[in-house]
Amino acid sequence: MIIDFSQPIYSYGNLITDAKALTKKYNNILQYVTIGKSHDNRDIIMLKLGIGKMSILFCSGVHGRETINPLVLMKIAEYYANEYESYKANKESLDKKPQYSWGNIKDIYNNMIFGKCVYELLQTYTILMIPLLNPDGYMISLEGYNALNSPELKKAAKEKGIHYAQWKFNGRGIDINRNFPCRSWKPKGPHDYAASENETKTLIEVFHKYPIKCFIDFHSRGKYIYYYRNSMNEAYNEKQLKIAKHLKNITRYDLVDEMNEIDYGDSGGNTVHYFSERFYRPAITIETVDEEANFPLDNKYRLSTYEEIKLVLFELGACV
Repeated sequence: MIIDFSQPIYSYGNLITDAKALTKKYNNILQYVTIGKSHDNRDIIMLKLGIGKMSILFCSGVHGRETINPLVLMKIAEYYANEYESYKANKESLDKKPQYSWGNIKDIYNNMIFGKCVYELLQTYTILMIPLLNPDGYMISLEGYNALNSPELKKAAKEKGIHYAQWKFNGRGIDINRNFPCRSWKPKGPHDYAASENETKTLIEVFHKYPIKCFIDFHSRGKYIYYYRNSMNEAYNEKQLKIAKHLKNITRYDLVDEMNEIDYGDSGGNTVHYFSERFYRPAITIETVDEEANFPLDNKYRLSTYEEIKLVLFELGACV
C-alpha cells in the first residue's frame, strides 16, 4: 500500500507524491487533477475516483491545523480504488479454484459481496476528493511560518502573533470557512469580502463544474455531525437528518442539535452553507477526533479516524 500512517510528519510534498503514485497504480479508476493555486503558489489538487456520471464530493484541510483528515482521505481513496481493482481479480481466482473449506468460502464470498458493491458504486458515481484545500495553512501548522515562500505572506502571518501549531487560516491569514458568500456571511473588517481567497474560489468552481449530489466537509474536533440549516426549509432539513442518521450509525459520532448549528457571534460563510443554499442538495460537516484533542493533533488519530469514517462513502452511495 502507498499511504503510510507511520510517517512522523505528512507534508504537502508527501501528499502530492502519494497522489501521483496512487493515480499511476490505479489509473483505470483514479485521476489526479490540479484545480487551483494557493496564495503561496501551491497546487490545490483533487482526486477523481470512479467513472459514474453523478458525483459525491469529499473535502478536508480547510483549516490548516486540522492535519489528520487530509492523510485519512488519501487512505480512503486508496482503500476504495484497491477494492475496485481487486474485485474482478478475486472473482477470476475464485472461479479457478473450486476446492475450498466452508470457512474460506464464507470469507471469500463476504469480501466479494463488498467488492461488488464498491465496484457498482464507482461505476455509478465519481467520488471527488479534495484532501487538502488549504496547503499553505497546513504547512504553517506543521513546520512554522518559514514554510511560506512569500516574504510578504510570511511577515503578515507572523504579525498575527499566533503559535504556528494553532494556525487555522490560509496563507493570507483568512479563515476560508468564513469566506463563502452565503446568507450567514458577515464582514469581519472594512476590507473583508466573501470569496476573496483563492481556496474559496477553487472550491466554488468545483461546486459549479460537477453534478454533485452530496458534499461532505471534514473538520476536527469533537466527533460531531452538523446537518441542520436554519436558512433552508423543513423538507431540506428532513433529508439532511435522514442522511446524518445513516452517518451516525457508521461513525458513532453525535448529531449536533439544530440550536447549535452556528455558534453565537459566528460570522458565517461556511462551505456547507454555500453549497446548501446555492444547489439545494445535501451538505454535511463531519468533525473528527476527540473534543479534548489539542493542536498539534496527535498522530494516533490517523488510524482511529480512518476506521471511523472509511465507510461514510459506502453509506452515502446507498442513501443519497
